[in-house]
Amino acid sequence: MFRYYLAVIFGGPAILATIAILLGDMSPAFAFFAAYITMLIAFLIDAVVALIVRYLLPKRWMDGRRPIWRVRKIERRIYVRLGIRHWKDKIPETGGMLVGFSKKHIAEPKSPAYLLKFLSETCYAECMHFFSLFAGFAVIPLSFSALLPFPDHLFFFALPVAIINAILQILPILVQRYIRPYLLHAYEHYASKETA
Repeated sequence: MFRYYLAVIFGGPAILATIAILLGDMSPAFAFFAAYITMLIAFLIDAVVALIVRYLLPKRWMDGRRPIWRVRKIERRIYVRLGIRHWKDKIPETGGMLVGFSKKHIAEPKSPAYLLKFLSETCYAECMHFFSLFAGFAVIPLSFSALLPFPDHLFFFALPVAIINAILQILPILVQRYIRPYLLHAYEHYASKETA
């Protein structure tokens, strides 16, 4: 599952470097350095955003029962038409590794407390990926001005890396929004049984 992302993360800069060598008249060493340093800057931006979302935003905001996190029926139909059920498991899930809560499988499908925690984690993940989608474009001024101050850098490295990063953020957002209604339904069902 990670192999697709790893292919993009490691193969993408190699492709960008090759294009820069062929079209931009750059030395191979510099082109590969520029491509991978730009990708590293994008990765660091994403990491900072993830830390901010996880540790600075109030927990009460990440309640999957709140109206802001609700997914409308028309949106759910779009996800079904996109065939998300067939490819959602190809998107890497790092929650188990990073925060100790894996969203890969529902471990306790009948526990309202567990389902509520799962809902909260989908909100954290969606929020983090949403902000990273836009913050990732900060790679353009950061890498261009600080490390690689030459005009070709914008077109060969910074802008393509920002776009790749944005695409890699959109897919997990769709997955979180796709699974949340199912989790919310299960939570409401089992919570009502507990109180009955």
